Amino acid sequence: MKLSIIVLLISFLICSCGGYNEGIIQKSEKGFLKFVGEIKTVTVAIDQGEEFLLDSKIEVYQVKPGKHTIKMYRNNNLILNRNVIVDNQTTMEIEIP
Repeated sequence: MKLSIIVLLISFLICSCGGYNEGIIQKSEKGFLKFVGEIKTVTVAIDQGEEFLLDSKIEVYQVKPGKHTIKMYRNNNLILNRNVIVDNQTTMEIEIP
């Protein structure tokens, strides 16, 4: 009887502890670009990608962290050519001239 109580008590202690979980939570790698200023009729090309028209409804654009080349055009005229470095989980604000 004493043996069964001891075994039951040890089993209960082992089950109630549940173990120990160790891990690292890492946020996904992404940065953001925010364009401020007069965005009407401005197109943007990021890293020689396809040009796109800025939308006033979209507040930030997601990019991978690292170095990026930003080119902005208004009426097919280059108005900005800038190299920026975007860090992980940060927002880089770019003012449109």
